[in-house]
Amino acid sequence: MNFFETLILNTIYILFPLILYLFYFAHNKAFEKDVQNIVLDFCLLTSFYLVSRFGCLSDIQMSVLIFNIPLLIAYLYKRDLSIIILSLCIVVYYHKFNPSFYIYTLIEYFIYYLIYLKTFKKNSNYNLFTLLFIILKVISTAIFIFLLKVDNLYLEIGISQVLIYLVLYVFLNILVIFILKKGEQIVKLEMTLKELQKEKQVRMSLFKITHEIKNPIAVCKGYLDMFDINNEKHSRKYIPIIRSEINRTLLLLQDFLDYNHLKINKEILDINLLLQDVEDECTPLLENKKINYISNIDEEELYIEGDYERLKQVFINIVKNSVEAIVPKDDSYIEITTFVDKSYIHIIIEDNGSGISKEDLNKIKEPFYTTKQNGTGLGITLSTEIIEAHNGKIIYSSEYESWTKVEVILPLKNS
Repeated sequence: MNFFETLILNTIYILFPLILYLFYFAHNKAFEKDVQNIVLDFCLLTSFYLVSRFGCLSDIQMSVLIFNIPLLIAYLYKRDLSIIILSLCIVVYYHKFNPSFYIYTLIEYFIYYLIYLKTFKKNSNYNLFTLLFIILKVISTAIFIFLLKVDNLYLEIGISQVLIYLVLYVFLNILVIFILKKGEQIVKLEMTLKELQKEKQVRMSLFKITHEIKNPIAVCKGYLDMFDINNEKHSRKYIPIIRSEINRTLLLLQDFLDYNHLKINKEILDINLLLQDVEDECTPLLENKKINYISNIDEEELYIEGDYERLKQVFINIVKNSVEAIVPKDDSYIEITTFVDKSYIHIIIEDNGSGISKEDLNKIKEPFYTTKQNGTGLGITLSTEIIEAHNGKIIYSSEYESWTKVEVILPLKNS
């Protein structure tokens, strides 16, 4: 194995535990700072162990140069326990191969620690301490090899090789620190992006709540505006509807607490009966706007498997959008038609309102896209999610300033 292969192998021994630390940090984003520090201490000590146990180093001086890389990282992360343990390990390693190094290395690593206490631990001057540590280590190595000539080491290693050692040591320090710091920056950036995405989902959920609560409240307001407390017929007719809309509002609030998942509670229901309920609840709004309502709902019982309140929410939202798109005139209408095609029911709601332009029609299902002054752009998005959760489709077609047609296709319950 040549010199550069040996160097690469030992660099891998140094970097491998630190890269595992970054992966652990990325995977467990929520762990506390104390746990993070313990993992870092373990990885630094593991780096030292791997390179001392399995590293292929040609001489003690190169060994000590490599060992100082995890030590420098321990200093930069202010891990006092790792600093002390790694410093003692390096001193013991020196003593093992040449006892005459013992006192000198103790003094040397004590000086590093004093510099750390004076220049970095309090002031956190990252670049200054890194520069001082590397320069002092290079000087210390030069003193060992060239001035002291301990154990005739100078005779065994040429000047050019020593210079290569020192240059590579500086390069490896910069490389390892760069990889570690950039890795942490990438992880933190990813965490920030995920937090922003989570915040976006929260905002989207709040918009959905606002939009969907407006519908039942608007229905309640419409009935209350027409409500005559002295009219017993009004009480019998309007109060159950108002109570139903209030219950639907409470259901919406409860369901939207879990904003990451749209809850669908399916049961067997008569879709035509549901559409009849939608017609009854929307009648006051249509009468108030003087809009003709044309119903072509089949009276035959047709069963589907779905969430009654969610589907009701979709159809009320479609009718409400049609009402808002219609400019009151004598021939204004909203027409609802149903028909069965094989194992699917088609519900078509059509109006002769202002229509939708081709550009808006292409974007109509995008979240937050709206042409209304006070719209949230989430009504159609939520309706689409609900229908798709029922294994159905919702199709919008329109001609600008002429008409709009919404077709909802739902699978029928197998007999």
